Amino acid sequence: MNGSNRQQQQQHPLEKNVRKGKVTINGVLTDLVLTAYSNKVFIIATQNGKCGTLVTAERDTKSLSAGATSKDVTYSTKTLIGKREDPYISLLARNLVAKIGLTGRSLLLGINIKDLDVASTKDLIKAIETLKVW
Repeated sequence: MNGSNRQQQQQHPLEKNVRKGKVTINGVLTDLVLTAYSNKVFIIATQNGKCGTLVTAERDTKSLSAGATSKDVTYSTKTLIGKREDPYISLLARNLVAKIGLTGRSLLLGINIKDLDVASTKDLIKAIETLKVW
């Protein structure tokens, strides 16, 4: 094999850790991009190509202790940029980190969905789980 063939066969190290998809939320086509890093999962859900509100979510360290039961598990979210008072963004982040947190990773969520509600939050969670990178 010559050098150019080897270069063509090599993949970018993150390529297998990135997944993209599209789903319709509230009648609007929504782009999803999920990227897994060693300590974090970055999820973008957007209807206009922009990141929108950025939220971090993680499993609290107290709930990681050896004696903790499932009732003791708590999660915290923090809005870094964007809508601070949207309960559905927090609901979405907490539900996603509960799934991701089992791997020891935290979540960085970029969300730009118009008219987010309970039904659209459930639809987003289902769509994101089908693209799961964690």
